[in-house]
Amino acid sequence: MRMTPEAFHTWGQRLRLSSETEALIASIRSSPPVRRVSGRANNITGRYPSPKMGMSIQFESDRVEFWVIYTMERDDDVLEYYDQSSRIPLSYRAKSGRRTTQWHTPDFFVFRNASAGWEEWKPAQSLDTLAVSQPARYQHAETGQWHCPPGETYAEQLGLTYRLRSSAEFHPLEIQNLKFLQDFWAHEIPPNVEQEALVLAHLQAHPGIPLSELLATYPGLAVDVVWTLLGTCRAFTDLSATLLMRHDYVTLYAQETQVPKVHQREPARLSTPLPDTPVAWDGRLWRIEGWGEVVQLRPEVGEIFAMPQAEFEQLKQEGSLWTVGSASPSPMTPEVRQLLTQAGSKAQRAANQRMIHMLAYARGEPTTAPKRSVQRWWKAFQQAKETHGCGYLGLLDRVAARGNRNQRIEPASLQLLEAALQSHYAAPQGKSAAAVYRLYREQCLKLGPPPVSQQTFYRVRARFTTNEVVAKRKGTRAA
Repeated sequence: MRMTPEAFHTWGQRLRLSSETEALIASIRSSPPVRRVSGRANNITGRYPSPKMGMSIQFESDRVEFWVIYTMERDDDVLEYYDQSSRIPLSYRAKSGRRTTQWHTPDFFVFRNASAGWEEWKPAQSLDTLAVSQPARYQHAETGQWHCPPGETYAEQLGLTYRLRSSAEFHPLEIQNLKFLQDFWAHEIPPNVEQEALVLAHLQAHPGIPLSELLATYPGLAVDVVWTLLGTCRAFTDLSATLLMRHDYVTLYAQETQVPKVHQREPARLSTPLPDTPVAWDGRLWRIEGWGEVVQLRPEVGEIFAMPQAEFEQLKQEGSLWTVGSASPSPMTPEVRQLLTQAGSKAQRAANQRMIHMLAYARGEPTTAPKRSVQRWWKAFQQAKETHGCGYLGLLDRVAARGNRNQRIEPASLQLLEAALQSHYAAPQGKSAAAVYRLYREQCLKLGPPPVSQQTFYRVRARFTTNEVVAKRKGTRAA
């Protein structure tokens, strides 16, 4: 929560702020934002209910400012932060050499333990462009940090800081995992003291244990206990290493210093794959039909599937998805091929939706599906992957296979029905279905087999009516 007036005064004295600066900061703390964020074609705006601040914080981009909010919520060095807090003048020479002054509203004003000041965040790709168009305002140092000299000059006069920062400082997986853990650190959760103590003791004895191994060791352990410990910083893992839902790849530690930091802050970017380059994933070959923030994948058998590019890159990084040659044999077994072929398009589209919810949940993003349903789908996916080598099979509902599949029409009656359809229906100028049914009933009454109902007759007739039958009845053009 925010500092009390006494704590704020003590903090200001420790930083030796002038009375003018302290009055400016007090005004920022007590005033609403000076502007409302606005949405454009390439950004998503919103409000985040901040547990740290006890109020809503605006964000102008779900890929930059929203990520900043998540990190500041978890950063103990950040005491308070305010969005769109004030307008400040930036005086510098334009590229033409003319002196100019621009009024500018930084994204955040941030109170830290040993400093306070404005922070402006930009997408990494836009900073490269701005450095060319406005070189006096956006400068890239040899250390890799970005600077805004006019902003820094203005802030220094007040004993404050101005920091120009890039989205390249974040790892997308770390943000996704923080989103996933939010429910476990931002809200009060009834503690499970016994299971928490059990997990912490095991991590002390076995640092670096995979989450899947921990859950296998203690079958009665609820995975939410582990999420609570990670969310409240009592257990630790490298949040930039993998998605937390991938239990085999999540390694747990009792101390933060034990976590190996082998992953770079900026993930390696994949070059855009060639459209005709297949990839192997989950026991199937896939062809890339669209590449961007969303990757469109078409499997060798089944419906097209779309996933975020970050998810695609992570799957490739961990070895679950890889590029293969155009002549590479398919990893799909005949059994899996048969099961996927038998599944209807409706069942596969439903399975694709379950996969989308499952991946969104793993990234910590909101999903309309119930949490328990997503967890059940994840378990079914893992079981099918172990049994068949294709986890997707576990997401198929197999509604079409439900019910009694045994033939309930007597063979003699079915034989007469098929003969009537062949003789009177599949013929030039064939009789109507109602007339064929009357002839069929008369034949059954004469020979003894019980006739099927009219509803069953029409169902059999629908299966019988192929293109060849239509061609016999109405000609090839109608067929």
